[in-house]
Amino acid sequence: MNVHLSDAYATSFGDMRWGLYSGYYIPHSIHDGLYDADPYQTYESKFISRQAVPTDVTIDTSVFGAGDTWNVSVRVCIEAGGTGKDLKIWVAQVLDHYQLPGEDEVRNALRTGNSGVDVTLAADECVELTENFVLDASSLASPENVKFFAWAQDPVFFQVPTSGPPWGYYSWAEVYQADKALAPFEGVFVDGCEDGTTDAWS
Repeated sequence: MNVHLSDAYATSFGDMRWGLYSGYYIPHSIHDGLYDADPYQTYESKFISRQAVPTDVTIDTSVFGAGDTWNVSVRVCIEAGGTGKDLKIWVAQVLDHYQLPGEDEVRNALRTGNSGVDVTLAADECVELTENFVLDASSLASPENVKFFAWAQDPVFFQVPTSGPPWGYYSWAEVYQADKALAPFEGVFVDGCEDGTTDAWS
């Protein structure tokens, strides 16, 4: 998920996410909610190391709707034998291959998101929630590039001292699991060319 700041692609949701991590310079890269991707030469190795970390949290995401209005249904569970925990469930909409006039193309550019939903789950317990999204004009103009992401994150951010100037703190909160849904979605195609029946199929 590509969050832009202080440019034409910036969003209020992106600014809020930036603030959660106490970021202070751009670019800023985060794996699983942990600021561990700096320096950039270590990005790949750290990404691979995070992939190997086991999790007892599962997420299943489905999207349904029509036109500019879409509902994202998220089912979050802790596996049997796992550890109960507090979670904050985030859902966001991105637009892939997004390019504004005179600007560079952006992959998976963040457009909007929810305010986070706090849940407490025990082992072998699930919760389901649904978030409503209204696509903006840019997303409606490129429906095949619309994606939705959902992730379950530790609700408590902890501070870690920076390793160099400007001296201060990063804020980290581990992401335990994430999921994505890609267009076309269930029901009517995102560009409105289907009405939910098979009559217009070719």
